[in-house]
Amino acid sequence: MINKYAILLVGLITCLAPVSSFADKLGDPAPPLTVKEWIKGKPVQIMPGTNIYVLVFCSLSRANDFALTNLSDLQRIYQDKGLVVVAISDEPAEQLKPFVQLKGTKINFAVAADDDGSRTEVSYLKAFKEMALPRAFVVGKDGNVLWIGHPLTGGLGGVVDEITSGRFNLEQTQKNVVAAEQMEKYLALARQGDTNSAMMGRRLLSIRNNDAPGLCDLAYQIASDSFIQKRDVALATAALDRAEQLATTNATDIAVDRAILLFQTGREEEGLARARQALASAHSQEERDEIQVCIHAMEVRVAAANTNQIAAPAVKP
Repeated sequence: MINKYAILLVGLITCLAPVSSFADKLGDPAPPLTVKEWIKGKPVQIMPGTNIYVLVFCSLSRANDFALTNLSDLQRIYQDKGLVVVAISDEPAEQLKPFVQLKGTKINFAVAADDDGSRTEVSYLKAFKEMALPRAFVVGKDGNVLWIGHPLTGGLGGVVDEITSGRFNLEQTQKNVVAAEQMEKYLALARQGDTNSAMMGRRLLSIRNNDAPGLCDLAYQIASDSFIQKRDVALATAALDRAEQLATTNATDIAVDRAILLFQTGREEEGLARARQALASAHSQEERDEIQVCIHAMEVRVAAANTNQIAAPAVKP
């Protein structure tokens, strides 16, 4: 699974194009795969049966090692439960082959070069009213698309776990996908400095008014997205204040998100101190591990600033 705060240490590829509503299309049959050449792994055909498919449409050579490792981990963890991960790239086969060979075991999943004109990519994006890349589609054993989202930030691992463990609920997933879509629209506006982002943000705050995890996610995205030049601190703070009123079980998440917000808005030492306080009060080893990742990212930034070095961006979307 993807550690939420591990994203503080890596750069993820995000398309800024707007997205359309696609949640009502979940449950529809998956289009066939028509690719030009299989670069790695056996040829894959989508058909009802025993397999669950994760199809990732992307420019594979632009994916960083973090992205490749997470897809490989997903394949390794769930392959005994019938999972097949496929990356379908819009790059020419002659460009993909040396890249896949260079990465070696970091790519532990099937790779295909799309047909001329990116036929498979277009058929999926058009059928499900999608406009942004990269995109992952999860296809169930019945051959129907059960989930769509960003392969790293949209909750792909959690959905696969729900499907393989029999806990998947299509109706709830549709709601989750809509929430992710709304967040993506807000981030696209905020990254461009569009004044409409304030209105969209307040709408998100209202929609998630009784959803503590959703409120925390809103605040975290505002605080951590490196492409946002002017962060809406008031909106993020209001989201965390409301989350605090709703639940005490996610107190650690709220505390860390407040720490990140402080750190990313010029109050580095205060943010780091808050993160260390959250670590001291964490209730589980998993929480402690996640907060340690966050603290390490902050310390790297502070150390680099103190020595006048240029550090790698600590926060990415």
